[in-house]
Amino acid sequence: MWTRIKMAVARFMQGRNGVDNLGYHALMTGLIVVLVNSFLGMPLLGLAGNALYIYALFRMLSRNVSKRQAENQKYVHFLNNWKKEVKQFFLRLKGTKEYKYFRCPSCKNRLRLRRGCGEKHITCPVCRHQFDQKA
Repeated sequence: MWTRIKMAVARFMQGRNGVDNLGYHALMTGLIVVLVNSFLGMPLLGLAGNALYIYALFRMLSRNVSKRQAENQKYVHFLNNWKKEVKQFFLRLKGTKEYKYFRCPSCKNRLRLRRGCGEKHITCPVCRHQFDQKA
């Protein structure tokens, strides 16, 4: 009996998007929002949680797989960039006693100088812009 149910679900899901990172995170965020709403009792928060549930279900059952995969790729790219920025922030925070961090005025690339070395003439390794910076 269970094998027939599994086969029926597999046939139904054939050609559909299924679970991906964006859908999974929307589902988990919806769950957290609904749980928080159960303590706070704010109707708008409950509506937002249910909207996230519906969005996750829409993504999982969608037959437009290429569009859902493109959306997921954008989300994963955003998530990876965000994780990288947070990691670099904590590394910069850890190294503030030893280094001075600043940005190139031209390309906005992040650079660093060892503290106590005085004023230096710097050439950005990315855009080759030259400028002076105090450490």
